[in-house]
Amino acid sequence: MIYLDNAATTKPNMDAIIGANYINETEFFNPSAKYHGGLVSSGIISKAKENFSRIFGSNFEVIFTSCGTESDNTAIFSYAKRGNSVTTLGEHSAVFNCFDTLKKSGYDSRFAKINKDGSVNVDDLLSLIDKNTVFVSVVHVNNETGAINDVNYIAKKCKEINSRLIFHSDGVQAFGKIKVKLSNYIDLYSISAHKIGGLKGVGALIKNKTLKNLKPYIIGGGQENGLRSGTENVFGIKIFETVAIEKDINFDKNFNHVSNLRQIFLNGIDKNLFTVISGENSSPYVISISARGLKGEVLQHKLESDGVIVGTGSACSSKNPHSRVLKAAGYDQLVLDGVIRISFNYDTSIEDVENAIVKINENANNLKKAMYNL
Repeated sequence: MIYLDNAATTKPNMDAIIGANYINETEFFNPSAKYHGGLVSSGIISKAKENFSRIFGSNFEVIFTSCGTESDNTAIFSYAKRGNSVTTLGEHSAVFNCFDTLKKSGYDSRFAKINKDGSVNVDDLLSLIDKNTVFVSVVHVNNETGAINDVNYIAKKCKEINSRLIFHSDGVQAFGKIKVKLSNYIDLYSISAHKIGGLKGVGALIKNKTLKNLKPYIIGGGQENGLRSGTENVFGIKIFETVAIEKDINFDKNFNHVSNLRQIFLNGIDKNLFTVISGENSSPYVISISARGLKGEVLQHKLESDGVIVGTGSACSSKNPHSRVLKAAGYDQLVLDGVIRISFNYDTSIEDVENAIVKINENANNLKKAMYNL
């Protein structure tokens, strides 16, 4: 099998899992317990937080959650229920649907336009911000096209208009894959373990230490300093810590390898069959293309039968016939019908990509011939 849907989820890092297995075997205690075992488990979490703070910088602290979606929800529902709040039409559903829900409940939610590559139209975003704006959320890397938004610059420009607003970014497709150096203009940043080789069921909300009045979204026993109740997943957190450190140490090597894969793929794909949607300023880990006039889902299933796994957009909104994001970017129905998403991982091989190109071109060509009786 050639797996090219890493934006949906990555294969767990088995070395990290094996290295953390002592937690399940000997340090399985509840980290809230006051006896020795509980204190050891609590210490494992504290050490993980220290290492995440080293990665993001001393001005930031980590709140462990169950996933990127929970991190996004915590940020949004903590601050976006007064004044007006601004996001983009290119957000992951974990952000977009929160704003949409608030809008339907009578809150003033505003949505900035996006460009053809899925990046935010910064001028339009800034035009929506005023003295009553309390919260802004802009995705760092678009999960469908890979478009990179310069969130440090955007946050700075937003706060030049209103210095009191809270700025959040969904960094789920960015962390571990592109350079993430958060400025002090960023207040909150969401990440997820299973996008970088960790386990599903673990995420984090990175919080600027200067930020006040974050409210818990999950209420109960007061874990995570009262900001996220529920017994912590110590095993998953330890694995998340391990893969995050590995990504930080090997960033340049991984980035250069995946950038090479991206170029090989773009050079090899048949331009007579496919329209490339992803732009130049994109994460090399995600490429969105369209077999114009064909059905992306049909092509996806044909490829699966040939041992190649690709996506058709966001796995979290796969029930929708067309991509909400690409609709907002202005693509017509023929392009929207044929969209597939290719996403790499650091362990994707050149041979895998070269073989996938052959299968993708071949299956798209066969479908086109069958459709037009050529």
